[in-house]
Amino acid sequence: MGRKGTVMTTVSKQIDQMIARAQKAAAIYRGFSQEKVDKIVAAMTKAGVANERKLAELAVSETGIGNVEDKVIKNHFGTQTVFDYMEGKPSVGIIGEEEGIISIAEPFGIIAAVTPVTNPSATTMFKALIALKGANVICFAFHPKAQRCSVAAAQIMLDAAIAAGAPADCIQWVTEPSVAATDSLMKHPDVAMVIATGGGAMVKAAYSSGHPALGVGPGNVPVFIEKTANLAMAIPDVIASKTFDNGTICSSDQSVIFDDRAVAEKALQLFRENGAYLCSEAEKAKLEAVMFDKERGVPSMDIIGKRPQIISALAGFTVPEEVKLLMVPLTTTGPEDWMSHEKLSPVLGWYIVDSKEKAIAAAVCQLEFGGAGHSAVVFTEDEEVAKEFAHRVPANRVVWNQPSVHGTIGALYNDLVPSLTLGCGAMGGNSTTENVGYTNLLNIKRIARRKAA
Repeated sequence: MGRKGTVMTTVSKQIDQMIARAQKAAAIYRGFSQEKVDKIVAAMTKAGVANERKLAELAVSETGIGNVEDKVIKNHFGTQTVFDYMEGKPSVGIIGEEEGIISIAEPFGIIAAVTPVTNPSATTMFKALIALKGANVICFAFHPKAQRCSVAAAQIMLDAAIAAGAPADCIQWVTEPSVAATDSLMKHPDVAMVIATGGGAMVKAAYSSGHPALGVGPGNVPVFIEKTANLAMAIPDVIASKTFDNGTICSSDQSVIFDDRAVAEKALQLFRENGAYLCSEAEKAKLEAVMFDKERGVPSMDIIGKRPQIISALAGFTVPEEVKLLMVPLTTTGPEDWMSHEKLSPVLGWYIVDSKEKAIAAAVCQLEFGGAGHSAVVFTEDEEVAKEFAHRVPANRVVWNQPSVHGTIGALYNDLVPSLTLGCGAMGGNSTTENVGYTNLLNIKRIARRKAA
């Protein structure tokens, strides 16, 4: 047997051993009452919140992506905000009756989870919480470049769960990360469900695992700033969203689209006044040269989650220290202009057309080539425009007069389910359009009463 075969055998054995331990934990945990499950989830949340800053610092230190303050917020959202939504809601046994149908929730069993380098600790804690809320156990494969901070997050969740009465091995992880180990975990015959957040290739692999899967595609979010928009609200909202954690969340804004040149000029001036640096065509070309891995069609790791000053320096020009984001003019919102691709950094495109029809078409174009099914944003004071935009764009979350990131993840600006895993539906190659939460990890059985004669 060659070296590759030996490595694969070793990896397979390690995954087999992990799953065997998970099976024992699952067999115990599935018998827990709602009260016991909720006690465990509450303890996990408390521990996550207590360590949210430490984990944020670890993530930035290890990955070099994003910033500590925003990762603290992200960690709090992935624990406390998610818990607040789940608290008091049934997830074990009979969970309700409606129109003669009694619903009974059972755990799927063993959940295999893949997490990204951009949001490592927050996604780890979030997935552990929603899995255990449904009396499942969970096995992680972390992004290799975020292994240490992800392990720290998982260990905090595990220790808290066990201290509250959960079975040992209810949360586990691959200790030596590799593509082979992640693949072996996702394909293991005793895994019940895969929940994957990461790059397109990883999500595709999750759907090819032979198991039910919840995966999410890329965002490439367009923002339509319609001529009636309240610019005093819209521009700060876009900046707050686009710069959050240096643009690492998949639902961050990628292009702002205007349907009126006069409105666009006012908006661009407001962007300048609020910390944006508007790049020239020459500076745009320099950015394009360093921002993408064009062979793979993805942002370069050198710029993901980096500050504008670092990105501009890589491109060979300098911007003032107070600059919050870089903005570039677009020739199209299609793939011909690389700067209309997903950028995962505080770099934002702008595009001006002369009608509502053209603006909506531009948003549709941007989503179709790089973010089908994910999210879109509209700023308008005209409800009919908002409805038309939502009807036409291939996005399953349309937030209206809200910052994209803070709106799409739910709970903060609206009543969407709070989530760090945003489904893109069939158009994005995903199995759900929802903000994924604990209910997606419940196997629901139904008792149907006989209708009265």
